[in-house]
Amino acid sequence: MTEIIGYLASALVAVSLLTSNVLRLRVLNLAGALVFVVYGGLTRAWPVLAVNLFVAGIDLWYIIDLKSRKDVFKLMPVETRDPLLANFLAYHARGIWQFFPDFDLAGLKAPRCIFILRNLMPVGLFIYTEESPDIKVHLDYVAEDYRDLKSARYLFSRPQNPETFKGFSFFTATSGSPKHAAYLRRVGFEEDGEKKGSFKKKI
Repeated sequence: MTEIIGYLASALVAVSLLTSNVLRLRVLNLAGALVFVVYGGLTRAWPVLAVNLFVAGIDLWYIIDLKSRKDVFKLMPVETRDPLLANFLAYHARGIWQFFPDFDLAGLKAPRCIFILRNLMPVGLFIYTEESPDIKVHLDYVAEDYRDLKSARYLFSRPQNPETFKGFSFFTATSGSPKHAAYLRRVGFEEDGEKKGSFKKKI
C-alpha cells in the first residue's frame, strides 16, 4: 500500500507537468505534493515530507492568487477580412479541427466574428450567424491556456452583454465531439431532444 501511495504521488506530479493550464498544473502538483507528504510520513522519510510540505504551501499560495485575480474581459467584433482573424485561425487550426471538424468560414453566409479579449489579449474567437430568432454558433474556440470557462461565462452571460445579442432568443450549437458536448453542458446549454447533437441556451 505504501508503494502504491508513492507511485500515485509520482503520477500526479508527472501529469501536472504535462498540462499547459497554469491553474490545473498547480492543483495537480498540490495533490501530488500532499500525497508525497503522506508517503513521507508512512515511510519516515522526513526530507521527502518536509520538501513536499513546502511545495504544497507554494502551490496553495499560487492557487489562491490565481483564483482571486480579477481579469478584464471585452468583446471585439472583427471583419472576416481582418488579418488578425486569419492569423488566429491559422495558428489554432489544429485545436479548432479537434472540436469543430466541420468548421468552414468561407462556407458561411454573412458570418459575424467576435474576439474574446482577456486583459486585452485575444484568447478566444466566437463566430456565428444570425438565424432569427436564434444565434447559430459555428465556432466557439478558446486558446488552451485559457480554458477555465471564464471566457465562455462572460460571452454567454446576458447581464454582461446586454446589447450584443439583443433581439434574439436562443444560442444554438451542434456538438462536434464528445468533449465539445460536455463543454456546452457546463456553460448552460441543454440538448435538444428532437435533434441529436444539437444544443440550445436561452439568451
